[in-house]
Amino acid sequence: MKILLLEDDTLIGEQIRDYFELFDHKVTWYDNGLTLVENANPTAYDVMLLDINTPGLSGLEVLRELRAYSITTPAIFITAMSDLDYLKEAYALGCNDYVRKPFDIEELEIRIEHLIKKDTDHLIAITAQYAFDMKAEKLYYKGTEVHLNPRERAFIYLLLKHKNQIVSKESIQTYIWEDQPINENTLRTTIKKLRDKLDANFIVSHRGAGYKIAL
Repeated sequence: MKILLLEDDTLIGEQIRDYFELFDHKVTWYDNGLTLVENANPTAYDVMLLDINTPGLSGLEVLRELRAYSITTPAIFITAMSDLDYLKEAYALGCNDYVRKPFDIEELEIRIEHLIKKDTDHLIAITAQYAFDMKAEKLYYKGTEVHLNPRERAFIYLLLKHKNQIVSKESIQTYIWEDQPINENTLRTTIKKLRDKLDANFIVSHRGAGYKIAL
């Protein structure tokens, strides 16, 4: 799981990062909303955790900016604010859940897992022959598993998480290779090897933009 975190309280940020990375999740942490908007690729993450009161841009302003660009990555607000007007605005902007400070880190984990499970169907039919298990990240052809390497599985998962949308090459690179520098040939080679394993080419290329699975 990949988490995009906006939190300007160092202790809380460290608590969230250290806890989830202990279980091999990836946490990218920003303490400034403007810096996040200018540098992050939110489509490359499974969930966003946003504090409301942050410098640069508030969590509310960040979500407004991202939703304006049709970025649908689920968002959970982390806030000490109890004013219902903030929560109303957050939901109006497209947030999916919230937790109040102080919070139990395991409660946050449960909310994230529930949100991700709810946000994606368990088994997605891609074609009449192919289906993908979003929980296990496994591809099936007529009920038999297609053996894919971890990067190939992550690629299909990411495209299905954003099904019917073009996922940019930058988002794909961030999600699959994280901080490892790669060139475009590496991505093309990965996709070619994946396509060679398929009887049906359901991965659509959009020149200069990215890739999409249309259902």
